[in-house]
Amino acid sequence: MKIINKYDHYIMPFYMPAEFVVKKAKGSHVWDTDGNKFIDLTAGIAVTSLGHSNSELNSIVSKQTKNLWHLSNLYINEPSVRLANRLCKNTFGDKVFFSNSGAEAIEAAVKTARKYSTKKFHSKKNEIVSFTTSFHGRTLMGITLAHSKALDDGFGPLPKGIKSHEYNSTIDLEKVVSDNTSAIILEVVQWQSGITSASTKFIAGLKKLAKKHNALIIIDEVQSGVGRTGSLFAYEQFKIKPDIVCFAKGIANGLPLGGIITTDEVSSFMAPGLHGSTFGGNPIACAVGEKVIDIISKKSFLNRVKKKEELFLDLLKDINNNLNVFSEVKSKGLWLSVTFSKDSNIQVDELIAKSHQNGLMILKANIDTVRFSPSLIIEDVLIRKSMFIFEKTLTQIQSL
Repeated sequence: MKIINKYDHYIMPFYMPAEFVVKKAKGSHVWDTDGNKFIDLTAGIAVTSLGHSNSELNSIVSKQTKNLWHLSNLYINEPSVRLANRLCKNTFGDKVFFSNSGAEAIEAAVKTARKYSTKKFHSKKNEIVSFTTSFHGRTLMGITLAHSKALDDGFGPLPKGIKSHEYNSTIDLEKVVSDNTSAIILEVVQWQSGITSASTKFIAGLKKLAKKHNALIIIDEVQSGVGRTGSLFAYEQFKIKPDIVCFAKGIANGLPLGGIITTDEVSSFMAPGLHGSTFGGNPIACAVGEKVIDIISKKSFLNRVKKKEELFLDLLKDINNNLNVFSEVKSKGLWLSVTFSKDSNIQVDELIAKSHQNGLMILKANIDTVRFSPSLIIEDVLIRKSMFIFEKTLTQIQSL
């Protein structure tokens, strides 16, 4: 039985993977079991920010595995403390909690916020305000926060105490934020409808209402964090100071690690036994995360991310000048989206499949939009080559 058939036979049908099996990956290249080579503009969905099989990180993994794999949080391990220190030194934060994933980080953030607000203020101050077109993971809390029928259909009853409002709109925002609001949770950069940044007016409105009602601000940076947008965390570009930040994806370059960063004040209402994780703060993942933060937090590195963004945008502009099929191109750092015009005849699923045939890996955002989230160290020559393949693929589809 071929491996693809075994996959269908043994793996639950939560995914629709590509019709090839990956053998190995290095830098921004991937090879399948048939020897075909791809340029990867997905980076494991904004995860392998320092490239696949990074030799410097490989050395750290090798060294750490010889010393310590796992103990649980009943015991202190050095890499987790060092990484927590680096995260606090580079952000607003004083305290860190480590989980395994972004979805778990969201859960920890909501629990922490509710414990803080119900104990410091009153027992009914437990409501969470979230926004449309958001994505906060696929746990019951995550899909409730997203308020999307596509995500929550058939999974009720859903957690209570969640209020939803239109993203980037201040109209009637004061009707959902009240003295019962524990926290407002948002992505300052969304991706579900293409790369969409929070507006200055929207951020100002949220800050004003949060201050008025003593509500915490939780920023979900599971995808936008760790250099993806050209700053260590995206909130730095939006004149907003969060009370809690959720992180994951890029923090350990592919090893499972996530968590939250918060303040002494907020964390002081939590205590042993109120939350936890068996695997969170794994020493191998944290040792890698420590090096990732050391590299990505440098201004010179982040400036290069912005320059690579500019190169992508210039090349995409040239493609659209030639083909006239894009209705919109949006970006924030090395997180880009391309939306196709209705009369372009471009079907996203077909485009991704044909891109694979031509040696290019890209991501679907929705029915008319693709997105790119390459390694943050992708070489300029590969950016140019990837956009050559992208244009070639679009041309092939148009000629059908």
